[in-house]
Amino acid sequence: MVEGCCGQLRPRRRVRTYREPLPANPTPSGGIAMIYIGSGRREVEGPRSGLRYFVSDHRRHFRAEPSDVDLLLRRREFMLKV
Repeated sequence: MVEGCCGQLRPRRRVRTYREPLPANPTPSGGIAMIYIGSGRREVEGPRSGLRYFVSDHRRHFRAEPSDVDLLLRRREFMLKV
C-alpha cells in the first residue's frame, strides 16, 4: 500500500497493459524532435500534415513534421525535446 493524504493508506494504481503494440510513427524528412508528456496511449493527427503520431507513457519521443509543431505545442501534452 502507498500512503495517501493524512497518513491514510490507499491502494496502488493498476498499470494498464495493452496487448497490441503501438504502430510505428512516421519519419518525416527534417522532423522536429518532440516529447509527449501526457498520460495514457494516444493517437494524434498532425493538424497540418495529416500524419498520425502514436504516443504513450512508454513511448514519449517522436519526430513531428515541421508544419505540425506550432499547433502541437499549443496542447499541454507536448513539448520540444532539447
